[in-house]
Amino acid sequence: MSRTLEMKGANEASEKPFGPSGRMAGEDRRRQILEVAMTLFSQRGFRGTTTKEIAGAAGVSEAMVFRHFANKSKLYAAILDQKACHTGTMEGICLELAEVMQRGDDAEFFKGIALGMLHHHEEDLDFMRLLLYSALEGHELFQMFWERNVRQMADFMRGYIHQRQQDGAFRQIDPLIVARMFIGTIINHSLVNLIFDPKRTLLDVSNERAAHAFSDILLRGISADAKANVAATASRGGKAKPGSGKKRK
Repeated sequence: MSRTLEMKGANEASEKPFGPSGRMAGEDRRRQILEVAMTLFSQRGFRGTTTKEIAGAAGVSEAMVFRHFANKSKLYAAILDQKACHTGTMEGICLELAEVMQRGDDAEFFKGIALGMLHHHEEDLDFMRLLLYSALEGHELFQMFWERNVRQMADFMRGYIHQRQQDGAFRQIDPLIVARMFIGTIINHSLVNLIFDPKRTLLDVSNERAAHAFSDILLRGISADAKANVAATASRGGKAKPGSGKKRK
């Protein structure tokens, strides 16, 4: 039954309009094969999917698949290239946050990153599943994605955090550790919501609320005034400063 559903999903992805000649143009056919392949790869992994199955789900011959992609590995890697060019997630988030960074709006900066990532994960579940498979299988696709997206995002955040430390707004903590913690929090939230607990029995909140909460928790830990509160608490033998636990407006 599950096998039938998988093929049905792949076949739905392969439904494309044909031209007057009854055949797809080369680029349309290539895109169709990529979409079908991503659906199957996300359901079975790289090793569990054959080019014959991809061809069958796409309604073409296996020779047609090889006409566009020399081998299965090339097809797998092309999916990442297509996603990187089509979505531009990293570049898009950076551009959207340019003004926020200039005015030093820390809350909006971290909230913007969290919201952008959460929306992207939600809109492309097949690709997220595909990345999980590639990581578990040790395929180079995941390393390519890591370098192009995760590492770039971490470096982007590290640069901003370092600058705000220079401005005296943040505590002197390794910026990369802060970035790693924040990105990891967002990815874990998406994995739980979309794969491990899709019915959201553990926690059911909107992306907006989650992004706001994650950024607020982070800033309460790394802001310069947080360091002053910690020092003051330590000097009083661990007793919190009156009113220090009140929620910020």
